[in-house]
Amino acid sequence: MIKKTMFFSILFLLPFAMISMNCSKEVSKTPKLVKPDTVPPSHAWITGVITEIEPIANDSNSDGPCSKAPCIAKVKVESAEYGSAFSVFSRNKEYRMKFEFTLNETSKELFPNMDESYPGLKVGDEFTALVGNIDAMEGQPMYKIYGYSIK
Repeated sequence: MIKKTMFFSILFLLPFAMISMNCSKEVSKTPKLVKPDTVPPSHAWITGVITEIEPIANDSNSDGPCSKAPCIAKVKVESAEYGSAFSVFSRNKEYRMKFEFTLNETSKELFPNMDESYPGLKVGDEFTALVGNIDAMEGQPMYKIYGYSIK
Protein backbone atom coordinates (compact mmCIF):
# COMPACT_ATOMS: atom_id res chain seq x y z
CA MET A 1 0.00 0.00 0.00
CA ILE A 2 2.79 2.45 0.90
CA LYS A 3 4.61 1.58 -2.33
CA LYS A 4 1.45 2.30 -4.36
CA THR A 5 0.96 5.63 -2.61
CA MET A 6 4.59 6.62 -3.19
CA PHE A 7 4.39 5.54 -6.82
CA PHE A 8 1.26 7.59 -7.48
CA SER A 9 2.67 10.56 -5.55
CA ILE A 10 5.82 10.52 -7.67
CA LEU A 11 3.81 10.01 -10.83
CA PHE A 12 1.56 12.94 -9.91
CA LEU A 13 4.38 15.30 -8.85
CA LEU A 14 6.83 14.48 -11.65
CA PRO A 15 5.22 16.73 -14.31
CA PHE A 16 5.21 19.67 -11.90
CA ALA A 17 8.87 19.10 -11.05
CA MET A 18 9.78 18.98 -14.75
CA ILE A 19 7.86 22.18 -15.49
CA SER A 20 9.56 23.88 -12.56
CA MET A 21 13.00 22.80 -13.78
CA ASN A 22 12.29 24.06 -17.30
CA CYS A 23 11.08 27.42 -16.01
CA SER A 24 14.15 27.94 -13.88
CA LYS A 25 16.59 27.25 -16.72
CA GLU A 26 18.05 30.39 -18.14
CA VAL A 27 18.02 30.13 -21.89
CA SER A 28 20.86 31.87 -23.62
CA LYS A 29 20.56 32.77 -27.26
CA THR A 30 24.22 33.68 -27.48
CA PRO A 31 25.66 31.05 -29.78
CA LYS A 32 28.64 29.18 -28.42
CA LEU A 33 31.32 29.41 -31.05
CA VAL A 34 33.07 26.06 -31.29
CA LYS A 35 36.50 25.73 -32.81
CA PRO A 36 36.27 23.56 -35.92
CA ASP A 37 38.33 20.36 -36.12
CA THR A 38 39.82 21.70 -39.35
CA VAL A 39 39.88 25.38 -40.18
CA PRO A 40 38.14 25.86 -43.56
CA PRO A 41 40.03 27.23 -46.57
CA SER A 42 40.43 31.02 -46.67
CA HIS A 43 39.72 31.24 -42.92
CA ALA A 44 41.66 31.48 -39.67
CA TRP A 45 40.62 30.68 -36.10
CA ILE A 46 41.94 33.54 -33.98
CA THR A 47 42.20 34.78 -30.47
CA GLY A 48 42.27 38.55 -30.63
CA VAL A 49 41.88 41.72 -28.60
CA ILE A 50 39.96 44.79 -29.72
CA THR A 51 42.42 47.71 -29.70
CA GLU A 52 40.35 50.38 -31.47
CA ILE A 53 36.79 50.73 -32.73
CA GLU A 54 36.24 52.95 -35.74
CA PRO A 55 33.29 55.36 -35.64
CA ILE A 56 30.16 54.65 -37.64
CA ALA A 57 30.77 55.42 -41.30
CA ASN A 58 28.66 58.28 -42.67
CA ASP A 59 27.77 56.47 -45.88
CA SER A 60 24.56 57.91 -47.27
CA ASN A 61 24.18 54.92 -49.63
CA SER A 62 23.78 52.46 -46.78
CA ASP A 63 20.83 51.68 -44.57
CA GLY A 64 22.29 48.46 -43.15
CA PRO A 65 23.37 47.79 -39.58
CA CYS A 66 26.80 49.36 -40.13
CA SER A 67 25.10 52.73 -40.74
CA LYS A 68 23.67 52.50 -37.20
CA ALA A 69 26.43 50.79 -35.21
CA PRO A 70 30.21 50.46 -35.50
CA CYS A 71 31.34 47.45 -37.56
CA ILE A 72 35.07 47.96 -38.06
CA ALA A 73 37.72 47.49 -35.42
CA LYS A 74 41.43 47.07 -35.15
CA VAL A 75 42.19 43.66 -33.69
CA LYS A 76 45.51 42.55 -32.23
CA VAL A 77 45.83 38.90 -33.20
CA GLU A 78 47.35 36.97 -30.30
CA SER A 79 47.14 33.49 -31.82
CA ALA A 80 45.81 31.90 -34.99
CA GLU A 81 45.33 28.59 -36.74
CA TYR A 82 44.94 28.67 -40.50
CA GLY A 83 43.00 27.01 -43.27
CA SER A 84 44.57 26.71 -46.70
CA ALA A 85 44.91 29.85 -48.82
CA PHE A 86 44.93 32.20 -45.82
CA SER A 87 47.85 34.59 -45.41
CA VAL A 88 49.55 34.35 -42.03
CA PHE A 89 48.90 37.01 -39.37
CA SER A 90 51.95 38.55 -37.74
CA ARG A 91 51.64 37.85 -34.03
CA ASN A 92 50.59 40.86 -31.91
CA LYS A 93 50.08 43.05 -35.00
CA GLU A 94 46.83 44.97 -35.43
CA TYR A 95 44.50 44.26 -38.36
CA ARG A 96 41.33 46.03 -39.49
CA MET A 97 38.39 43.63 -39.39
CA LYS A 98 34.73 44.01 -40.22
CA PHE A 99 32.21 42.52 -37.80
CA GLU A 100 29.13 41.65 -39.87
CA PHE A 101 26.84 41.70 -36.82
CA THR A 102 28.40 44.96 -35.58
CA LEU A 103 30.44 45.56 -32.44
CA ASN A 104 27.34 46.58 -30.50
CA GLU A 105 25.13 44.13 -28.68
CA THR A 106 22.81 42.61 -31.27
CA SER A 107 19.26 43.87 -31.11
CA LYS A 108 15.93 43.45 -32.89
CA GLU A 109 16.33 47.01 -34.15
CA LEU A 110 19.53 46.09 -36.01
CA PHE A 111 18.64 42.47 -36.87
CA PRO A 112 14.86 41.95 -36.69
CA ASN A 113 14.95 38.34 -37.96
CA MET A 114 17.97 37.13 -36.00
CA ASP A 115 17.47 34.67 -33.13
CA GLU A 116 21.07 34.60 -31.89
CA SER A 117 22.53 37.47 -29.94
CA TYR A 118 26.05 38.68 -29.34
CA PRO A 119 26.97 40.73 -26.27
CA GLY A 120 29.01 43.33 -28.15
CA LEU A 121 32.72 44.06 -27.94
CA LYS A 122 34.61 47.04 -26.59
CA VAL A 123 38.25 48.09 -26.55
CA GLY A 124 40.27 45.64 -24.47
CA ASP A 125 37.89 42.68 -24.92
CA GLU A 126 39.53 39.37 -25.78
CA PHE A 127 37.57 37.05 -28.08
CA THR A 128 37.80 34.04 -30.37
CA ALA A 129 36.40 34.00 -33.89
CA LEU A 130 36.53 32.38 -37.28
CA VAL A 131 37.90 35.05 -39.62
CA GLY A 132 37.28 35.01 -43.36
CA ASN A 133 39.69 36.43 -45.89
CA ILE A 134 37.83 38.67 -48.34
CA ASP A 135 38.70 40.51 -51.52
CA ALA A 136 38.43 44.15 -50.55
CA MET A 137 38.84 47.45 -52.27
CA GLU A 138 41.78 49.54 -51.18
CA GLY A 139 41.22 51.06 -47.75
CA GLN A 140 38.58 48.48 -46.78
CA PRO A 141 39.10 45.65 -44.25
CA MET A 142 40.45 42.45 -45.76
CA TYR A 143 39.01 40.28 -42.98
CA LYS A 144 35.43 39.56 -41.99
CA ILE A 145 33.99 38.12 -38.76
CA TYR A 146 30.43 36.87 -38.49
CA GLY A 147 30.34 35.49 -34.95
CA TYR A 148 32.57 35.50 -31.89
CA SER A 149 32.87 34.31 -28.32
CA ILE A 150 34.22 36.51 -25.55
CA LYS A 151 37.01 34.84 -23.60
